[in-house]
Amino acid sequence: MTISLFTRSKVKDFGVWKEMFDGSGDFVKQHGVIATNVLRDLDDPNLVIVHHEFADADAAKTFYGMLNSDMFLKGEPVTIGGVIPETVETWLGEDA
Repeated sequence: MTISLFTRSKVKDFGVWKEMFDGSGDFVKQHGVIATNVLRDLDDPNLVIVHHEFADADAAKTFYGMLNSDMFLKGEPVTIGGVIPETVETWLGEDA
């Protein structure tokens, strides 16, 4: 069984955001992410869905908590990546 975390958000500039995101590989691996997929909306290339996969529910819940904390929503990753905080939506689920 794996646990999936989906995050949907709008970014100011996909290229800038993607560069920041690509540089976060070590960080996400250290927090239990075993696979990642990035999707872009067909009509709005700055609307992004990120799928993180975890082998462990506790790691997924901890990571989920970080994404919904002031550290992420108001911290430096938002400034660098250009994520528009009020657009961030997250969903956590397990394989059925």
